[in-house]
Amino acid sequence: MPYVELHARSAFSFLEGASLPESLASACAELQMPTMALLDRNGVYGAPRFYMAAKQCGIKTHVGAEVSIAGGGNYPLLVQSRTGYQNLCRLITTIKLRTKKNTVATAGLAELRSHSEGLICLTGDESGPLAHALAKDGMAGGRQLLQQLVSTFGGGNVYVEVQRHADRFQESRNRAAISLARERHLPLLATNGVCYATPAERQVADVFTCIKNKRRLDTAGRLLSRNSQRYLRSAEEMTRLFSDLPEAIANTSQLSSRLEFTLEKLGYE
Repeated sequence: MPYVELHARSAFSFLEGASLPESLASACAELQMPTMALLDRNGVYGAPRFYMAAKQCGIKTHVGAEVSIAGGGNYPLLVQSRTGYQNLCRLITTIKLRTKKNTVATAGLAELRSHSEGLICLTGDESGPLAHALAKDGMAGGRQLLQQLVSTFGGGNVYVEVQRHADRFQESRNRAAISLARERHLPLLATNGVCYATPAERQVADVFTCIKNKRRLDTAGRLLSRNSQRYLRSAEEMTRLFSDLPEAIANTSQLSSRLEFTLEKLGYE
């Protein structure tokens, strides 16, 4: 199958992901998906456990993280090489060391540029940089953001991400993203923005949302997810969901083949 999931969060994305890395690896094996990427928020804490569990299932794993940037947006970054892994770890360590307790760690754009070698940037979901730019300044803001990303990472290392969770606001944002990608000649990439391994675990995600926002389940309202769509979908499901954008599906395996680095290169057994 041409599709692999390249944007998933585990429970190490505190109060955002609902599944342990082992559960994600198990679901990946059940779906016979040969490869998957874990991108937790501001850290690679779950990567070793994910790698070890996936290895037992014969699955290759990719390393990455969502890095929060000062001024808005969480940048999903995939590690392509050993240099990229070193840069990602140095960037996260730098922002963590200077961040006060109980404060979200954020990187400056200058720091992102100085640590960009060996990394591939996705434009993200509703919390990503493109959604943030479109909400703030419309299509002009989106163009400026993509130009900034290309300048930082290189044109071949920026992928315009599209997700579909039966949300009309998301689909409106997708149309803008697709238009900008074609205008800039950037590749599209389909992901499901996975937050839990199975639909049933959406309930755990809702509890985490309430904890994060200090609300009760019965009063959380629109803070909760609209549906249970952010689970690990099969290649067949994703191919049907993006039947109008076959290149966005094909690009997942194409990008996966470029991600040469694995934790095995660091001696994990």
